[in-house]
Amino acid sequence: MKGSSNIYHRPYIPANRPEWRDMPCICRIAPSEHGFSMEWIPASTDAGEHFLYYSLRGEDSFTRIPLTGSTASVTDLEPETEYEFYIENSWGCKSLTRLIRTGALPAGTVAVNYLHPDDNAFEFSGKYFGSPSLARLKDGTLIAGMDVFGFHMGQNLTMLYESRDGGQSWRFLNHLYPFFWGSLFVLEDALYMIGLTSEYGNLQIARSLDGGRTWSAPVTLFYGSSTLCCNGGVHRAPMHFYKYNGRLYTSCEYGSWEMGGHLPSVISIDENADPMVPENWSCTGFLPFDGKWKEEAVTQGDTIEGNLIAGPDGRLYNCMRWKNGQYLKLEADLQDPEAPLTYAGIVSAPVARSMFRLIPFRGKYLLLTNHITELASRCANSTCRNILSFFVSEDLEHFRLVRHVINFEEMDARLYGFQYPVIIEDGDGFSMLIRSAFNNANSFHNSNYMLFCHVKYEELEAGL
Repeated sequence: MKGSSNIYHRPYIPANRPEWRDMPCICRIAPSEHGFSMEWIPASTDAGEHFLYYSLRGEDSFTRIPLTGSTASVTDLEPETEYEFYIENSWGCKSLTRLIRTGALPAGTVAVNYLHPDDNAFEFSGKYFGSPSLARLKDGTLIAGMDVFGFHMGQNLTMLYESRDGGQSWRFLNHLYPFFWGSLFVLEDALYMIGLTSEYGNLQIARSLDGGRTWSAPVTLFYGSSTLCCNGGVHRAPMHFYKYNGRLYTSCEYGSWEMGGHLPSVISIDENADPMVPENWSCTGFLPFDGKWKEEAVTQGDTIEGNLIAGPDGRLYNCMRWKNGQYLKLEADLQDPEAPLTYAGIVSAPVARSMFRLIPFRGKYLLLTNHITELASRCANSTCRNILSFFVSEDLEHFRLVRHVINFEEMDARLYGFQYPVIIEDGDGFSMLIRSAFNNANSFHNSNYMLFCHVKYEELEAGL
């Protein structure tokens, strides 16, 4: 085995699993109400015939289908029923056995990928989907990213998929390893991924010049530590990059849940500078809870996952997830990108204790968020994520409902979640990728689907 600095793999194979190199790999799964579709990759030395075998879960009665391409679909299955399947070639080499549960998707959505909560195919990294990220290339191709997380697991595999038809169908691109909590963004003709080596690890960046097929070796921007260390490390979700006054801004934190919280910051770079040069990046430093803030800003709040956005006053704010019904607002210094953030207030808003998105739109601000209704008492840990909605504001402080994107209010909020949406302007509206839990998910938090949705501008205008 040779050394390598590659982070992209088709597919990633752990060093202690050399036998996987001789096995076909199932790289995408999408259940439907009466069946499922899947995509697969042959082993590198495999030129034989391949067959798909599927059966009711736990029953040794498999149906065989010959495979003629890299994708296949199975129909006429029982709805809301669990099945297992695998691929075998004519040499007798099998893929890992994968699991699905048939079930209908929320209206207007497409399944980019699915991972059954009992499926162990990626347990070296995790068992659930997180960190949705979405970018649009100049030719209109959509690139979707997601990582695989799990408690006390590696949390360092990111999966990439592409769509050339506006999100209606998706194909596997590759795996990035190690990459976690990653954000995709496009600058000039290049696609970038910024994220961590693992939970609370090093903040790194990589570049692709061919639409995500191949990637440069990663460059470390800031060093982290470990979730196991009392000092914590770098934390960030797949937050947007915000372009303002010639710079690109995004949020970042340092700390861990184990050490009691996260210290907020903003990182930025001149829009004309090379993102692959660490010295081109600036960080505000991580704002300590040292008594300079108002008392209410440092108690019972998450202080993570901030949205960078310019207010009506032209100032740049980091609007951060904090707690139910309120977000924390910090101000960044437009003249000095390394100056500490300053406290700018706490805003009452229709947000749950979950990540939300703020984006400028036609002279106003759109808020895409989970929000809490009168059924809040059914929410686990006071967190409701079974409704995802658009709100609008003129001033970042007063909001009114525009429309729901997904509304499962009547379902058990402990088991249904549509959360961490990433949103981009795309053609005649907004495209979004949504980390989703339903159809017998492990919990509202531990997502089994990554869904794509497109909302047209005209569907929002009536509520603006």
